[in-house]
Amino acid sequence: MKHQSSKELESLRFDYRRAAHYAGQDAIKSMNYTFEDLMEHFPAFLGHMSLSRVLGLYELYKQTLGVAGHIAEVGVFKGGSFLLFAKLVKIFENESLTQVHGFDWFKGMEPDEMNTKVERGSYSESYERICELVKVQNLENIALIHQMDVRSELSEFLESYQSLQFKLVFLDAGMYDVVKSCLPLFWERLTPGGILVLDQFNHVLSPGETKAVREFLPNAKVRTIPNIWMPSGYIVKE
Repeated sequence: MKHQSSKELESLRFDYRRAAHYAGQDAIKSMNYTFEDLMEHFPAFLGHMSLSRVLGLYELYKQTLGVAGHIAEVGVFKGGSFLLFAKLVKIFENESLTQVHGFDWFKGMEPDEMNTKVERGSYSESYERICELVKVQNLENIALIHQMDVRSELSEFLESYQSLQFKLVFLDAGMYDVVKSCLPLFWERLTPGGILVLDQFNHVLSPGETKAVREFLPNAKVRTIPNIWMPSGYIVKE
């Protein structure tokens, strides 16, 4: 039986516009904008798919306002969504107890039998640099980094902090064993009405996340936000 490869399936949706996107990026690089320009006027330069991700995460966060609990992210990388959530908390919940807890082992990706196309060590970032990024933006009372392997250390961590309850959990690791091990633990601590966000659900290049969700929550109603491509699914806990 002949069928298309996973790369071919993934490319069917967006490959036709990649060349124009990268050409646009190269053109912007040649315009000599300053660092301050990029910081203060970032919507002028950000691609619409990246911008839609920011807006999508904001919409999901907004749905949790009024739900008790903290925010957790598994897979911090360079802190884009982690610090976005921290800043949203600072804006919308400045007088609340809400904190953002980021979990990462800061060693990058580790390929497994389901993710053979993943490059070992990819998506790696310095733990120290992320901590410094939090510090220089005065977010240390909101954004908390936990350097650990959630597959073996999360259970003990949560046992040590019995008061930790979550209203939003963002799984951004994509690996089967990571999601399989931490999903039950976070689901137990997720407040009813809270949201589990899945970065790569139904994604052909990262099947492990979908498989783990299917095994643990086989009857869950997985929703999407139609105007964003990733995160690609979320579940509201009843």
